[in-house]
Amino acid sequence: MLKRIKLVLFTILITFLIIPNVNAKEKVNLYLFWGDGCPHCAAEEELLTDLEKEYKNLSVTKYEVWYHSENNAFLQQIASSTERTFRGVPVTIIGQTVITGFSTETEQEIRRAINYYSENEHHDIVQEIKNGTYQKLEDIPDEEFEKQEQQLSEKTTINLPIVKKIDFKNFELTTAIPILGLLASISLPVLWLITAFASVVSLQQEKKDKIRFLLLGLVLIAISSLLSAIVKINIISWIFKILILLISLLLALSKLKKISIPNSIIKTTTILLAIMIGWLTPTEYWNILNEVINTRSLSLIVKVLSNIYFLISYLIPYILILLIYHIPWKKISQQGHELIQISVWITTMILIIFI
Repeated sequence: MLKRIKLVLFTILITFLIIPNVNAKEKVNLYLFWGDGCPHCAAEEELLTDLEKEYKNLSVTKYEVWYHSENNAFLQQIASSTERTFRGVPVTIIGQTVITGFSTETEQEIRRAINYYSENEHHDIVQEIKNGTYQKLEDIPDEEFEKQEQQLSEKTTINLPIVKKIDFKNFELTTAIPILGLLASISLPVLWLITAFASVVSLQQEKKDKIRFLLLGLVLIAISSLLSAIVKINIISWIFKILILLISLLLALSKLKKISIPNSIIKTTTILLAIMIGWLTPTEYWNILNEVINTRSLSLIVKVLSNIYFLISYLIPYILILLIYHIPWKKISQQGHELIQISVWITTMILIIFI
């Protein structure tokens, strides 16, 4: 029996040694055309030093073009062969991809290009031009990386009324996350539902109960918004809208008819409303965030922290609304409380009907 086990283990070992590594990376040559004294070039050189350590299959070749006429002539030959115009440096060429200039945006594009060419066979146009084997641009098949970049832009671009379009694919995470969080929080229906939530919490008699439900509400908003981004079932949103409509109608009638509602129903309503708010928070921002995260080689911990940062960034405006609603509440008369609550619930019903 022991001999058979040894034979099986030996066979498995030999199999792994014989079978080629299917995950082997394609060699990627990156060419940097730079100028001595150019600050952007210096910044990219620092990045490329780090990238060479990160990507073992990456080889970086540098051509200084300001003080070396032969290198500048070679860059102009590349421009002529590829029917391009280079107006400055740095110029970075990876496979068939040409990237001009350097910034935090182009840094992400360089990384994506390296990742793409590491996984795919490709033309090395610089080497082909150098060897005289370069084909005319129209004879080379459409570059898949460019298609991939366009598809990514479609997933990471959001349309806004004033600034029109913002593409987040090249944004630094520390910049993209708070902007996406703010955009997720300023959706008019959701902002108003926060006000409706605050008005329901205000029905609690004890201050400690109000604080407890405000905190519980924020937690439920965060959890339910995360679930709504994972579970793609549109009918759930409609169920929540109908529930909001019924809840608002019940609360408005209770005030107009002077009907007392049991505290258990108020507490349940508070919890349900918080869950609905989270579920109705626009999920497109979650989707954009995940696409931006997936384009980067990040550890699981960093991905989790990024999502937590996003949650916090759109909960902060909600917290501010809740504070604004409750801080001056004591200075308003009981009759004023009822008028505000009725107007909030009626407006909520109108909003739910027309969104």
